[in-house]
Order: sequence, then C-alpha cells, then structure tokens
Amino acid sequence: MDINKKPIYPVEPWNITETEFSMETNYRNETTFALSNGYIGTRGTFEEGYDFSVDEGLEGNFINGFYESVDIPYGEWNYGFPTKSQSLLNLPDLKKTEIYGDGELFDMRTGKVEDYSRVLHMQDGYVERKLTWTSPKGKKLQLVMKRFVSLVHKNRMYQQIQITPVNFSGEIRICSHLNGDVENHTRKTNPLIGYGPFGSRLHMDKLQAEDGVLYYEGTTLQSGMTMACASEYKIAGAGEVVTVFGTDEEKRHAVCESRMEVSENTTITCEKFMVYTSSQDMEAGKLEGFAKKELKEAVEGGWQKEFDAQQAKIHEFWEISDVQIYDDEALQQGIRFNLFHIMQSAGRDGRTGMGAKGLSGEGYEGHYFWDTEMYVLPVFVYTAPELAKKLLEYRFRTLDQARDRAKVLGHPKGALYPWRTINGEEASTYFPLGTAQYHINADIAYAFWLYVSVTGDLEFFKDMAAEVLVETARVWADVGYFAECRGGKYCICAVTGPDEYNAITDNNFYTNLMGRENIRYALKALEMLKEAGADVYEAFVSRMGITEEETAYWEKIVENMYFPYDENRQVYALDDRFMMLRPWDDSRIPPEKRHLLYENYHPLFVYRQRMCKQADAIFGLYLHSNFFSKEELKRNYDFYQEVTLHHSSLSNCVFGMLACQIGYYDEAYEYFAQSARMDLDDYHDNFYAGIHAANMAGTWQAIINGFAGVRVNGGGLELHPYVPEKWNGMQFYLLYRGRKLKIQLTHEKTRVELAAGDAVTLKLNEKEIHLEPGEGSVYEEEI
Repeated sequence: MDINKKPIYPVEPWNITETEFSMETNYRNETTFALSNGYIGTRGTFEEGYDFSVDEGLEGNFINGFYESVDIPYGEWNYGFPTKSQSLLNLPDLKKTEIYGDGELFDMRTGKVEDYSRVLHMQDGYVERKLTWTSPKGKKLQLVMKRFVSLVHKNRMYQQIQITPVNFSGEIRICSHLNGDVENHTRKTNPLIGYGPFGSRLHMDKLQAEDGVLYYEGTTLQSGMTMACASEYKIAGAGEVVTVFGTDEEKRHAVCESRMEVSENTTITCEKFMVYTSSQDMEAGKLEGFAKKELKEAVEGGWQKEFDAQQAKIHEFWEISDVQIYDDEALQQGIRFNLFHIMQSAGRDGRTGMGAKGLSGEGYEGHYFWDTEMYVLPVFVYTAPELAKKLLEYRFRTLDQARDRAKVLGHPKGALYPWRTINGEEASTYFPLGTAQYHINADIAYAFWLYVSVTGDLEFFKDMAAEVLVETARVWADVGYFAECRGGKYCICAVTGPDEYNAITDNNFYTNLMGRENIRYALKALEMLKEAGADVYEAFVSRMGITEEETAYWEKIVENMYFPYDENRQVYALDDRFMMLRPWDDSRIPPEKRHLLYENYHPLFVYRQRMCKQADAIFGLYLHSNFFSKEELKRNYDFYQEVTLHHSSLSNCVFGMLACQIGYYDEAYEYFAQSARMDLDDYHDNFYAGIHAANMAGTWQAIINGFAGVRVNGGGLELHPYVPEKWNGMQFYLLYRGRKLKIQLTHEKTRVELAAGDAVTLKLNEKEIHLEPGEGSVYEEEI
C-alpha cells in the first residue's frame, strides 16, 4: 500500500473533480464516479458508451441481490462445501447515448477535447460532465451531461444531456441504446475465482423497441432469476424531431434514434429515464407491466422535479451524517467521499444487504461479509438508524438458512451465518478463510445489540433481535468444550478469526471473546423480554424451546470462557499456537511480494509465521474495552503493533481507535490519515474493482469512536473527546435513543447540545451530564 500518494483529484470540500480524460485512469475513475441507491448500482462509465477492453473499463450495471450461480468445481469435494456460486451479475446497459453532429460521432478519443471536467457533487447526489469537443472536421459541440440514481424511487435512474452546436448549424442525431450482450469481467475483477460466471449468463426473454420505449427482459441460466429494464427519453429545445426504432435480437440490442435540425448556439436537451427491476420484488410475469408503468411515471414527472427531490433526499442524510473537520480540507474531502459511497450502497428494502464493494463493481463477486455489521452498520446506527434497521432485517430474513447451515456443520440447534453470501447461503469455497470464520455469528449479534442499545427500538428487539441473539448463541454453546487441559475452561477449536494469516486455530482470542459476549447478549435479551411482560417472555421461550438447563449452560460458558494468555509478555495471544510461531522476518520476502502473500506463497508458509494480516485481538479489545484496564490495553496494543502487517484495508482504523483510547494520539492520527483517503487516492491500486466499504466506514468510526471517544459498551452513552493537534476542531451529530445531539470539539472547549428530543443523560469523560430541552439543552466545558 502506497500511503504517500499525492491527491488524485483537486482538494475541494464537497466535490470530486476529474479534470481530464485519460485511458490510463479510466477504469479507476469508473468506481470514483459510480452511483447507487442501494438497489440499482451503475459504474461511472461515459454516456457515449465506449467499447473498452477488459483492462480499460467495465460497463457495469447491477441490481442488489440479483446474482447468477454456476456449479463450483473442486479437485476434492468435502461434505458441507458450497456447490453453487453466487455472483452479482452485470446487467444490460441503458445509459449509452450516442451523439452525432452533422454526421460525425462524438468520441473523446478523436478530435479535440477542451474545458473538460467531470464532477461528483456529493452534497447533491449527482455526477456532471462538461466539455467542448471539436470533431476531426472542425465541428464544435458543447456538452453538459448529468446523471443520478434516484434515492426517492428505488427502480429509477436519470440522465440529462445538453447539446449545443457552437460553430455550425446542422443535423444533430441522438441514438439511445439498450445493450443486452453483457457479461462479467470475472478474470479481471475476481482473478482468484476459477468458476465464473463467464460469458453471457442471461437468456433473453423479451426485446422491444416501440412507442418510445426500449425494453429488455432476461432470466439467468442457473439461478433462475428474472430481471427487466426499460428506458425512454424526450427532447426539448428542438424543432421537428424524426424518431425511428430498431432491434437486433441476435446482438441483443435495441435502439431509438432521433434526428433534428439545430441552429448554431441553440441548446437542445435530451432527458433520459431508466428503470430496473427483478423477480426479487414480484412475479416474473408482472415485470413488464411494472417497469413500463414506473417508466411512464418517471417521464411524466420529468427531470427537474426528480432532480430537486434527489437533492432534498440526500440533504436529509448530510444534515445528520456530515462530519466537519476544521481546517483540514484534504481529510474533509476524504471523509465525505467515504460517507457518500457507503450511504448510497446500503440495501434499503430489508431483503438485501450491502456488499463489501457496494454496488460499484464486481469485486468479491458482490458478496456480503462481516464488513457490513462491524464497520458500516455502526455509522448508520448513530446517523441513519432506518438504514441500519433494514440491513439487520436482511440478516433476520435469512435466519432459516443460517439454521440449516448450522445443521450442516454438525450443530443440532441454533443458526450459523455464512461468511460470504448474497442469498443467505454460504458461498465461500475455501473453508479455512470462509466457513471457519465462526466469528461472523458474534459480529452479527454485536450489530443487533448495538442497534438496540443506541436506538432503544424495543419493537424491533422483540420482533427480530432477540431471536437472532438466541439462535447465534446456541452455536457458541455447541461448538466448544470445557477442556480439562485448560483447567475446565470453555475452549473453541478449529476456527479462523478476523486475521486470515492465522487460519484454523484453537481459541482465537477475538472469537472466544465475541462468542462469550454473544451468549451474554442472549441472556440479557431474555431478561429484557421478562421485563416486557410475562406473556411476552413465556411465548418467546415456548416458541424457541428454551429451557432452564440451556440457559444455565450458557451462564457457565460466560463464566468460564478460555482466553490464551502469554505470561511472559502479559498479553492475550492471538490463539493457542501464536507464540510458538517463527517471528516474521520481512527481509526474507521481496518487497513486491509482501502485500500479496497468498498470491506468492503457499498458505502453510503463511500460517507458520508469527504475524497478523490485520487487526484481530486488537479489535476485540477495542469493542469490549470496558472489560480491560488501560494498562492491559496498552500492553496488548504495543505487542500487536510489532506483529501486524496491515495488509487489509480493515486494519488501520481499528488500531487508530484503540490508540486514541490509550492516549497514543500521534499514532491514532497517523492510522486515521492512512485510511481516510485510501480509496480516493487508490493506495492499494485496486479501486477499479470497487470501493472498500469497510475502510470507508472505518474512517467515520476513527473520528467518532476514536477521537471523540463515543461508545456505549459501558451501558450508556459516553464521550471521551480528543482533538488532533493538526485540526482546529470538529463538529458532528449523533442520534441516540430518539435524541439528536450536536457535538462541537475544539482545543479550548467541548460543547454538547441536545438539538432535538427528550432529556438525555450521558457521560463526558467520567462526568455525568444531563441535558433538558430548552434552556438546559447545552453543556459546555472549558479545556
């Protein structure tokens, strides 16, 4: 990872601006300018739709949760291995709109481009491109193009193109295309995957070009899912417009072409409306009617009305979620870029989650991981709880599949969530780094508990959270054993923690700690149900088949969980074997191979080295720091600083947050700075495949949970603020149990304001403060 890169784009508070078109950076920029609404995702490809090679770009359009399966080949198959893949499928493209000026096709690779800019307007939620193009024959066109994916209507995407002939009068021709001949770039975007999907994976059921509408409907070859898309456009500012339609079923292509005569310096506007939907939402037979009805309403509503609605919707998000950093413009831009991308990527319907790459590319096959619960969801819990709730609803809706998976792994009761998935079933083919990561159960339980703790949403707790907490706890109560060789302590063997350079280990510290707390949450959940009423509690216990013997066993585990501990260093070892391993020696590894160990070395070589890929034990210590003294945290932090390579984008923010808590502020700031612009400046040189959603969310946590010291693991809301020396201060909002809190921190003063809601009590450092609506709504403390 190169953390010394200069900013790729000009530093601006609310915009990301590309100042020139370059083939060398095109693939990366397609991710930068990607747009989504949690349902539709589209990469930042150009309206004119270039036929770039697989190394130059990817025309990507996706529906969250819409995937194709292929049979997974194994050299040796074992029981419980997934047999079918799940890959987010690249779908037909509706964006392509060719423009001809007096017969010459607008193409930035020919002629001359001047005054070029492409801007991601993060504050208002759209992308805008402006340029002046002179054709090879000297005809000059001025173009302004805007695009947004609606945050108001989940099925819609909008595009506007303004065309002005600058130095000629003549024919302008606009060709709107539907291209159904698309496929995934699996070998480029997921090079370690050998099973596809390769080639076209949609069977074309319908292709139409009539009454101004282009329509496509197709069904995946193996997963059996059906999707539909449709587009229509209208032209303003022109005189007589002649329009023709055509289809080519062999090429899976449809086109709508309009010709008009335009005078010099006259601007015409093409407003294009696009709709995507799938059989996830309705029966396949209803897709065409729905898509065309949705498209008709979009056209009737018009561009401007929906453009205004888009801005109003995203302003609601920024009103709460924006973090203001005083006088550090580069980091300010970085945190807003990160917040923008995770906000637009999150599933909002309760039936879909959020992929590690969002909907910005094909990386990781579009799979949902622990990234959502441990990195992204805490951001939404405090700033957009409805989004957090919908992501958790997805996990609840896949609980039955998790129950089935637990049985496959030999657990008669309980639920075991998959490590990688889209549809709720395990899709990870390499079990040492997949299924063995049992901590996914505790991660999901942690997210449910955090949501309930911060929001106080008791209805959600009773309807969904309590059941998830109990079912995940049951697996922890079955996977381990009270081992005599460990003094009768409860041990959990053959698991992989977050650190993927140490696989199939015994007593991974993070796993044991998080598993214990998962069980503790389940026990607390039962107490909360009792408090809700005897009838509620008894109905739940009866339905779930919970016995006093079972809960007594849970309590015994909580009291006797084993944690590997090194007496010499007085630190918690990563696992039982960690201190026996050969100390890592960087000098043995050529620099060009250090960040790609699995691509250059056999896993057994990697597993025998005493080092960590990323935060593991440190993550557990941070999340449950209330169980450990400051001195314990320091000793462990110092030790893991020595052995962690930070080869994962998920690592820096976690180390930074714990560094803040123990007073290592310079190191905390360094870690934050390394993560805040990681994607924006492409530190890993792999941004082309999609965003790193976990790191993006982790930068918010580094500010709020790190520097501001926000936490609830002690049972209530606490702030332990610190303002980095390089900043003059910061400001942010938190939503806590229906209250809106405004926090302003400078080197001279801490200010906490109850901006909305009922009275609230919280801790500022070790001091309890109480805020009332009205005159008592503000607390200020000089530093």
